[in-house]
Amino acid sequence: MKVASKLVKMDFVIGKIERKDQYLIIHSHPESTMPAKVRIDAIDLWSFIRAMLNWPVISYILTSPVLYRKAKAEQKKKQ
Repeated sequence: MKVASKLVKMDFVIGKIERKDQYLIIHSHPESTMPAKVRIDAIDLWSFIRAMLNWPVISYILTSPVLYRKAKAEQKKKQ
């Protein structure tokens, strides 16, 4: 996943997900060059779920197996 803001542009690879009190904490992969944590509360989660319930996202999810295979094949060609 790519994160882009005025402060930083980085690749964020999800490592570990844990629950702390009322939050989900998503840690970046241990081998990431820039360690990061994402804290999600219930309001953020429901906002995300509502945003995901639209046709472009649903169609992307349904076609993701094909997209995944294509991305893996391209990755192998680059190596």
